[in-house]
Amino acid sequence: MSGSAPNTPGTAPAPDRSRWPMRVTHTVLAGVGTLFFLGSFAYPWITEEDGTIGPAALPRVAGSLLLVVALALLWREERSGTVLEGDGGGEEPDGPTGEEGHEAPDEYRVRRKLLVVAVSLPCTGLLIPFLGMLPALALLTLFLTLAVERLRPWVALTASAGVLVVCYLLFVVLLRVPLPLGVFDPALWGAA
Repeated sequence: MSGSAPNTPGTAPAPDRSRWPMRVTHTVLAGVGTLFFLGSFAYPWITEEDGTIGPAALPRVAGSLLLVVALALLWREERSGTVLEGDGGGEEPDGPTGEEGHEAPDEYRVRRKLLVVAVSLPCTGLLIPFLGMLPALALLTLFLTLAVERLRPWVALTASAGVLVVCYLLFVVLLRVPLPLGVFDPALWGAA
C-alpha cells in the first residue's frame, strides 16, 4: 500500500497517512470557528442595561472552541492520519470490492448515515417554530441515536433527555438566551 511503511513480522501495520477529505473537513470547521469568533466582535460581551452576558459570548466561546478542536484534529490528521472502523478509509478488504464503479458495503453505510443526518438537520429547523428549540433538538437527538447510531431505546431516550436538560441549563438558565418556544410559549396559551 502506498504511503505506509513496510510491515515487519510481529508489528502492527503502519497507519494510513492523512486523507484529503478529512483535511478539508477539519479546515472548513476551523474556518467556521474563525468566522464565528471574529463575527462576535460586532456584539457587546456584556449587556449594559443589566450587566448580564451579552450576545457576543456564545459565538465567541463556541467559535474559539470549534477553532481549537478543528486545529487539533487537523494536526492529528497530518501527523498520523485517522482510520476508524466503518469510515471507509481503512485498508482494502481481502476480497474484491465489486465491479468498477461500485462502492464497498462500508462506504455505502457511511454515505447513507451522512444522508440521513443531512436531511434530518433541515427538518429539525422546520420543526423549531412549532415545537420550540429545545424539544426539536431533543427529537433530533432521539432520532439520530435510534435511526443512525442504532442505540437501545432506553439509551437513546436518556441521551435525548440529557440534551434537553443540558441545553435548558446552558441557554435558558445560565446564558439567558431567548429561545423559540413554539407551542410551549406561555404567551400563546395566555392569549386564548
